[in-house]
Amino acid sequence: MRMSNLFIRRCRTALAVLLLLLPAARGADVPANRVARVEDQIAQTQALLVETTNEAERAQWQLRLDLLQQERRNLQQRYALDEKEQQLASRQKQHASIILRDALRAIDTDRVAPTQDVARLDRTLRELRAQRAELEKNRQAILGPAAAGAQAEQTAELDQRLHCLDEDLLARGQEREALEARLRLIGEVGRIEDFLKTLARNPPATFRLLREKQRQLGVEQKLAADLAELSALNQQRREEIATALALTQEKIRHVDDEVTVLNKKTSGVKGWFSSRPMYYAANMEKKYLAQRLQAQQQQLAAVDATIQLYAQLRDLYEKEISFLKENLAALTARFEQRLLLPAGTMAALLALYLIFSRLLLPLLVARERHIVARRLGGYLTVFLSLMVLTFFFFEDLKSVATILGIASAAVVIALQDMCSAFAGWFVIVASRKFAVGHRVEIDEHRGDVIDIQLLRTTLLEVNNWLGVDEPTGRVITIPNSFVFKSKVFNSSYLHPYVWGKLDITVTYETPAGDAQALLLRLLEEETREEFAAARAAAAAMEREYGVPDAVYQPKLYSIIADSGVLFRLVYVAHYRNVSSTRSRINARIIREFEKDPRLQFAYPTERHIPTPEKGGFPVAVQPPR
Repeated sequence: MRMSNLFIRRCRTALAVLLLLLPAARGADVPANRVARVEDQIAQTQALLVETTNEAERAQWQLRLDLLQQERRNLQQRYALDEKEQQLASRQKQHASIILRDALRAIDTDRVAPTQDVARLDRTLRELRAQRAELEKNRQAILGPAAAGAQAEQTAELDQRLHCLDEDLLARGQEREALEARLRLIGEVGRIEDFLKTLARNPPATFRLLREKQRQLGVEQKLAADLAELSALNQQRREEIATALALTQEKIRHVDDEVTVLNKKTSGVKGWFSSRPMYYAANMEKKYLAQRLQAQQQQLAAVDATIQLYAQLRDLYEKEISFLKENLAALTARFEQRLLLPAGTMAALLALYLIFSRLLLPLLVARERHIVARRLGGYLTVFLSLMVLTFFFFEDLKSVATILGIASAAVVIALQDMCSAFAGWFVIVASRKFAVGHRVEIDEHRGDVIDIQLLRTTLLEVNNWLGVDEPTGRVITIPNSFVFKSKVFNSSYLHPYVWGKLDITVTYETPAGDAQALLLRLLEEETREEFAAARAAAAAMEREYGVPDAVYQPKLYSIIADSGVLFRLVYVAHYRNVSSTRSRINARIIREFEKDPRLQFAYPTERHIPTPEKGGFPVAVQPPR
């Protein structure tokens, strides 16, 4: 029993060894099956390793198992690399540039032979045209009022020779067209190769280059469309030539029967004269039909060659268009990706402007300056956005810098007033001599500045026909160019206090000293707060220019006038309260004068005083006490 089991195990071992050695005897494995076969060998070796009890044999089979497993790993890695390489090669073959280059390499670009053939055909065409002209001349020479006898036979032969020459000319012309198509194909191959050589590998994604690629693609598409139309015309020509060829072959098959019929008709005297020209024409046609057939076959072969060349050229155009589309798509993707930076920057600028104008501006700027500050922020945002766009389109702007310079010069000349107003805005903003809320006087127009735009300044008119410093309700719009042409009076620059005057005239009978003391006291009492505020604000003038503005204290001047003594009261007031301050001082003076009957306001009067010489009473004028 043991012997039988041992025999069975030895037989199985021998069979396994034979199976392991069998693949080596079969030669090279198919790559797709090698891994599977190695795995079979591994399974068989593992089975032998399980059944073997001899340690030496087990070590041998273990070593073989390790080698087989290593071979399986190597094969798997190799096949994985081969598969990846095939995928990459397949993807590269599908790449438009690779397809286009392969198509270019497949075309014979030898220009010598086609050029020589064109020159040879040109000589042949000249010779054939000369022969045809000579034959036409001979035909006209022998034609008469009544062609008969030998003249009819000569005319028929000349007609057939002319017909054959016409077919031969068409064949040579068609061959020349095929050669021209060949030369055009070679020229297009050279053009595309030169284009591929000069094509930058990684050009900057600019708008100008993008437009240039689009224009180039449009040109190639137009060429392809024209070529398709030309191919259709050649296809129609082929059908016409094939129809003419079939007709000629049909004539060859039936020309003998036609000659036999005409020969019978010419057997009689009457039939001889009536059918003789047709008989000669049929005989001549029979003689030259083979030559015409050969010429038409040459035409058909030439037009087929032309159609084939145009198809090859059209295929080349299609591959070039595919390459240009792929190149344009890649450039467009890069351009759009490049746009993300300026677009993000401009979006960030806009967000910062909104945050500044809506949240920070009310906290940093006084309410009356909100509009101007917001507008300046908008101008700054637009300017920075333009700078970002200029930087982004710098390559595009360089190519049109000269044109932009000429155009800008023309615009400046045509719109000089607008440009002057725009420059005036910069002067206004930079100098800061007046701002929104200031009261100014420009060209005898007084008002409060309510808006300063790029081209114009807007004032809310003050005073005018009212005679008091109050808004009239009208708005004045002044071009910003006024800063170069006009004087600007600002009542609120550095501080808002201006001087005002009030003239009070009293009669000569009024005690001048008492009136002066009263007016000075009233002036000091009514303007004490204004002068105190003005003295505090005047320090800004000294800080700005290094000299004091004025001595801020009430001033009273007296003038001897025609109707009495004029007292000029000089005071300060806020530029918005000049009229109200003057009105307040006037009311106080009137009240005080009413309390003292000696104080009388003077006004223009006439006084007639009689003298003794005129019979009047003597009048004694006493000086006032």
